[in-house]
Amino acid sequence: MVRIFRRKRRHFFRHVPRVFSPSYSPGRSLNKFLLAAVLVLIVACGFLLLRSDIFQVKKMDFEFEQLADEALVRQRILEEVVARSIFFLNSQAVEENIKADFPTIKSVGVEKKLPDRVLIRVAVRVPLAIVQDGSGEKFLVDEEGFLFREAQKEKLPVIKLGESFEGQVGDFVSGEGVAGYLETLDLVSEKGLETKAIFLRSSTIELKLKKTTVWLDAENKISPQIDLLTQLLQRYKLNGKVPKSVDLRFARPVVRL
Repeated sequence: MVRIFRRKRRHFFRHVPRVFSPSYSPGRSLNKFLLAAVLVLIVACGFLLLRSDIFQVKKMDFEFEQLADEALVRQRILEEVVARSIFFLNSQAVEENIKADFPTIKSVGVEKKLPDRVLIRVAVRVPLAIVQDGSGEKFLVDEEGFLFREAQKEKLPVIKLGESFEGQVGDFVSGEGVAGYLETLDLVSEKGLETKAIFLRSSTIELKLKKTTVWLDAENKISPQIDLLTQLLQRYKLNGKVPKSVDLRFARPVVRL
C-alpha cells in the first residue's frame, strides 16, 4: 500500500507545471534608455539644424508674366518667404495668400533650391470677355469664369447678365450660358481668330469675327464646331475667299459668301 501511494504521489508531482520567471538584467534596460536618449538628441539636433540660418531663404529669383502690379506683388511675396526655413516654407499657403491679396494672379509656383534660394513663378489671369451685371458694372472675366478686375476700356466682347446678378471682384460666374460664352471665346482665341462680339440667343451662340458671322449650336459641344469652323475658313482662304456667314447648327454647315 505504501508503494502504491508513493508511486501515485511521485506521478502527481511529475506533472505539476513549472513556472519560469525571466531574470532581471539592469544592463539591458540601461542600454535601451541610452539608445532612446541618443535618438531624441539626434532628432532635436536635426530639427535645430533645419531651423538654423543656413537654410533660411536669402536669395529669390522671379519669373513674371506681364503684370502692372509687379512691384507690389514682389514685395508681398518677399514678406511671405524671406527669412523662412526653406524646409518649413508652405508653398500652398504662400500662393493662397498672394491670390487673396491680388485677384489678378492666377498661380504662384514656388521652387525650392537648397540651401537658401527660391524661384517664384507668377502667372496672371487673361481676360476673355467683359461681364456686365444688372447695375451696369463691368468686370474682366477669364476662362474659369472668375471676375478678377473691374473693366476699363478693354476692347473685349461684353456678356450681359440678368438684372438679379450683382458682380464683385473675386466672384465666379456660373450658368450654362456663360460657360458656353467662355468656352467659345477661349477656343476661338486658341485658333488665332479675332472676336468682335458674341451673343447668346436661346440655344444659339452668335459669334462675330472680323469679317464673318458664325452661328453655333449651344446645346452641343463647342470644341468640334470651332475645329470645323477653322477648317472651313482655312479652306476658303486658300481660294482667296472669306465667308460672310457660317451656320454650324445643322448636320451640314451652311456657308454664305
